[in-house]
Amino acid sequence: MKKNKRIIRGARIFVIMIIIITIWQCFKIVDTPLKINNEEIVEVAEGDSFYGILDKLSEEGKIKNKFLVKLYLKICGIKPEVLEGTYKLNKSMTLNEFVNLLTDSNKDKVYITIPEGYTIDDIAEKLEENNICNSKEFIDSVKNYELPKYISNNPNKRYNLEGFLFPDTYSFNKNENADFIIKTMLNRFEKVWQEIVEDLNISIPEEEIEKKVNVASIIEKEAVVDSERSFISSVIYNRIAIGMPLQIDATVIYSYGYHIEKMYEKYLEIDSPYNTYMYYGLPIGPISNPGRASLMAALKPKETDYLYYLLESENTHYFTDNYDDFLRRKEELGY
Repeated sequence: MKKNKRIIRGARIFVIMIIIITIWQCFKIVDTPLKINNEEIVEVAEGDSFYGILDKLSEEGKIKNKFLVKLYLKICGIKPEVLEGTYKLNKSMTLNEFVNLLTDSNKDKVYITIPEGYTIDDIAEKLEENNICNSKEFIDSVKNYELPKYISNNPNKRYNLEGFLFPDTYSFNKNENADFIIKTMLNRFEKVWQEIVEDLNISIPEEEIEKKVNVASIIEKEAVVDSERSFISSVIYNRIAIGMPLQIDATVIYSYGYHIEKMYEKYLEIDSPYNTYMYYGLPIGPISNPGRASLMAALKPKETDYLYYLLESENTHYFTDNYDDFLRRKEELGY
């Protein structure tokens, strides 16, 4: 009997010790730095839960024991409700600091929408207008940013990163670091690009990505309605296939670096590698930052014989494969 009591007492002591050690481990883990090599970005979308983010970090090996983390939150009565936004993690950040980062309503957080077709100069101006980043600092960072492998480094381009800063709604802090903004927008581009190629069930070689983005950037500037994007895409590819100059006004406007309300023949004479009236093929680089619909159209053009199009109403274009037909319609519309 006494022996049984000693066994029960010993078992109780053992269980208590296990509980104490577990609780101690919980508190130790939350003050341990996350396992990240450099600065990383976590994007929280509307509807994301903290535990869902925790599971993702655990799968990526950036936290040690999600069970103990969840137990710690339960012991402390913490019910984290994460806020939508883009968050920056540094290698010295602890899990506790990460929890606070995602759940603290930061008064300096600014939501900003970058429209499809914005150029890098447009983005820089909008960031400054919203007190997120000085435009000059942003442009300097764009020029000096380390390029991903799929973007070619060409000193004749205005900006190597043009085309790859994905237009979307972002949340940044006031006076945000320019490199962080660029990294966030590049990450968003890569995520959307991957989603599109998976949806289309295609594979694009790394060296072909910039060409496709280049086409998409032109589509973004030329199309008004989504239904015409794939038709404009077909005209671009059809002209390239037969060695016909693209002669697209949007490339000329980009050559000047400022908006031109009405295109006159004198503007076509600018000697720029972006001018598709003067040089055959695609411009030297993208001329805008395209959205999802234009990227999709560049990857999946309509199968047509069209070589010409012109604006026939506020939103729609007239498409044809015949030059005489093109001239006739142009005259009818009063061009």
